[in-house]
Amino acid sequence: MDFYLQDKRGYVGNDMLFWANGGGYTTDVSKAEVFTQERAFNQHRSRPTDVPWPKDYIDSKTRPAVDHQYVNIDEALKDVGEKLTPPEKRRTRKFNCPHCGKFISCADYHTSCTHCGGDCSP
Repeated sequence: MDFYLQDKRGYVGNDMLFWANGGGYTTDVSKAEVFTQERAFNQHRSRPTDVPWPKDYIDSKTRPAVDHQYVNIDEALKDVGEKLTPPEKRRTRKFNCPHCGKFISCADYHTSCTHCGGDCSP
């Protein structure tokens, strides 16, 4: 039976980390090193945070995912002939102290002005 080795010391988002082919760690099981049962459990005995998982079990639990580090929208759309519409900029609400007229933060608007000390609560 074949196994993957999970490094249980950490996760990436909700994804498990597995020993990767050639060293390091990966969340992509297609790049994970495959171990024999003997090697996997020997490694676990030497470092209990390396947890052996049956390959068939993990393969049945995988799902497709896209790592945002490897995609570029400009590159993807270069031959499509379309451009994306930039999102509208959200305007932040601005508050003025009713006593001194200076701009104040939303938090100050509901308490007191940091400039003049006046009560700004509505």
